[in-house]
Amino acid sequence: MNVTVLVVDTDPLVRDLFLKTVGKWGYIVDTAASGSEGLAMVRQTDYDVVFVNLSLPGMDGQELVGKIREEQPSTEVVVITGYSSVDAAVAAMKAGAYDLVLKPLNLDRIKIIINRCLEKSGLKEESSGEDMSEAEAEKYCYDKIIGKNHKMQEIYGLINSLRNIDSTVLIMGETGTGKGLLAQTIHSNSNRRNDDFVTVDCGAIPETLLESELFGYEKGSFTGALRRRIGKFEQAHKGTIFLDEIGDIPLYVQQKLLRILQERRFERIGGNSTIDVDVRIIAATNKDLKTLVDEGKFREDLYYRLNIIPICLPPLRERMDDLVLLVTKFIGKYRDKLKKDVRTISQDALNAMMRYHWPGNIRELENLLERAIIMTLGKNIQKIDIPGERRNKDIYSFGKIDINQPLKQVKQQIIEQVERKYLKELLNHHRGSINLVARQAKVDSKTLYDKMKKYNYHKEDFKRLDQEESS
Repeated sequence: MNVTVLVVDTDPLVRDLFLKTVGKWGYIVDTAASGSEGLAMVRQTDYDVVFVNLSLPGMDGQELVGKIREEQPSTEVVVITGYSSVDAAVAAMKAGAYDLVLKPLNLDRIKIIINRCLEKSGLKEESSGEDMSEAEAEKYCYDKIIGKNHKMQEIYGLINSLRNIDSTVLIMGETGTGKGLLAQTIHSNSNRRNDDFVTVDCGAIPETLLESELFGYEKGSFTGALRRRIGKFEQAHKGTIFLDEIGDIPLYVQQKLLRILQERRFERIGGNSTIDVDVRIIAATNKDLKTLVDEGKFREDLYYRLNIIPICLPPLRERMDDLVLLVTKFIGKYRDKLKKDVRTISQDALNAMMRYHWPGNIRELENLLERAIIMTLGKNIQKIDIPGERRNKDIYSFGKIDINQPLKQVKQQIIEQVERKYLKELLNHHRGSINLVARQAKVDSKTLYDKMKKYNYHKEDFKRLDQEESS
């Protein structure tokens, strides 16, 4: 069955991108430059997926989405927008859009969204010649790691560069940032994806048991060893082992781990024969390993062996431009899981979430939205559905300080929170005027632009606020 895709966008480069790239994926692609033209084409052709830019002349994108959903309910609509605003996401969901993509367009994400739309309508297996297990792996790699933020985009690029190499990866980040998900993504996107992915939570296993858990033991090697046990490294042979919270490994185990990293061989506890393993090692930590090295709690040679490919996952407070995407994703996930007809979230609720500093990061956000969907009585999550501490806490309230981080890092995080809030309020006050903001902040224009880029602020967004208020 031929799959048809329509893109409605005023930008000829976007239309050309869909024609040349999406067309190569085996789909029939049509384009339209305005809302009225797009609606006329939808009325003539039963499209499977329609991509609609929210900013269209005449009939705007939100109106077009609503008309498509009304006249062609079996067609999935995906919104394209050039800015990650709360209003854009709310408008898209209210109009019935299936998903949201942000400019600059990410082709991998577009491909995943089309696949998801086809899965929903039962067309994917017929329309795609790809092996289903590979397609599912690709979906896992990109569908569950969400982010437009420039730091996340850099991580996506790094994942792609690791496809065909087996170098050791060290993932650093606060609790709840998604280190385990990123490790699974790297494995699923590698040439080892058809073999096992074995996870070891080093912080959850008692020190006395960790060595046997990792390396196994021979029968009779200690009291209670009634039979031979295969360790996690042997289980991960040909695949990937993920050592979560590696900063908690005791020193005596670190020596044996260092040998595996150097030689890919070890002995079971109580064993005499050397075992060779072909395994890719990914480690993760929420601690500063360099500080642990300086304190004598972590071997320096092991640190450098692990730190071949370092990846630092940013906390949610440093990628707030991704909050709208994450909220949209989790609402869809728990709406289906809990079987509740919750479609969107109010502006006030989102604004409250934007002001919160999220010490528990993405995990805390997901838990909050699951609870909110359970508690809400209507189709829209309201501010009252958000727990009080997230509703009322301003960005200047920093919550509990993480004493596991060095003072310099904690200070920098607080400075960035204040700086982000200060610039946003100043840009709002001056309606995006760079000259006025720079003059009041007593910085030059280049410095201001650099900081706006860092926090994903665009002067057009603040001008838009002015236009909306005056209209």
